[in-house]
Amino acid sequence: MLNLAQQFLTQKLRQLTTQELLFYSQKYNIKISKSEAAQIIQALKQNKENPFDPEGRKRMLNQLAAITSKDTAKSVHQLLFKLAKEYGVEHWLQ
Repeated sequence: MLNLAQQFLTQKLRQLTTQELLFYSQKYNIKISKSEAAQIIQALKQNKENPFDPEGRKRMLNQLAAITSKDTAKSVHQLLFKLAKEYGVEHWLQ
């Protein structure tokens, strides 16, 4: 069941829209510009890494940092943890 839920959430990450990402960034007070959000969404759609695996998440964030900036990658990391906490699955990201 856990694996299925993680697959579902990973798929949801790959289907996020720029508007949804901007909504979440405002909700959690994480600064992401519209152009950064577009770049993040494009990178997430192409990403094959498992965000629930620490090494996979690290590779995903490093790829994102190369496309945008280290600060943007850090912002995405914060946002991912805040979303996981909201849904009670932050332990999946340990």
